Amino acid sequence: MVQKDSALNKLITDIIMLKQEMMALGMQYGLNDERTVECSQQLDDLLNKHSEMVQQEPCFMTI
Repeated sequence: MVQKDSALNKLITDIIMLKQEMMALGMQYGLNDERTVECSQQLDDLLNKHSEMVQQEPCFMTI
């Protein structure tokens, strides 16, 4: 269980960092720029992983 908590905490940290990066890219290059879109797709992947983890273990915290 501790390992899963650690994995979830890392995933949440990665989501927060990638979200900040995507917002910075969007402000600098625009929302339709390929760098912003690619970052957004990476964020989608992480959010999907988070959703899967939470569904498997309902006791996990949500973001």
